Amino acid sequence: MTERVRIDAIELLDVRVSDDRTRLVLRLRDLTGQSISLSLPTACLNAVLTAVPQRVEASTVHPLDTWTMDPDANGRDLVLTLRTAEGLAISFTAKPSQVEAMATIATYGRPPPLPPARSIH
Repeated sequence: MTERVRIDAIELLDVRVSDDRTRLVLRLRDLTGQSISLSLPTACLNAVLTAVPQRVEASTVHPLDTWTMDPDANGRDLVLTLRTAEGLAISFTAKPSQVEAMATIATYGRPPPLPPARSIH
């Protein structure tokens, strides 16, 4: 079994997509000052971005103008596209159960907390 290598980067030098567009290549500077390259599959980019907690700033919140929902190509999920009046658009794939949960919250608000559990002796 090979030993895992940890690289502590101190600087991001460059980011690019591979020529075949399947990998994201990061050039980093490590603690010793050496330049290193890290190559990740582009499919994992969302996982990397969502792992970093971000606080929503008031200046980054935009009013929703229109939205569409269509079946995804896989036949199981839905594609939800949100648009602003300024032309910004972003699409998400969602499970039908996630859309149902959003609709429930939009219709009824957050569900009340469950009462404390009681034990019967």
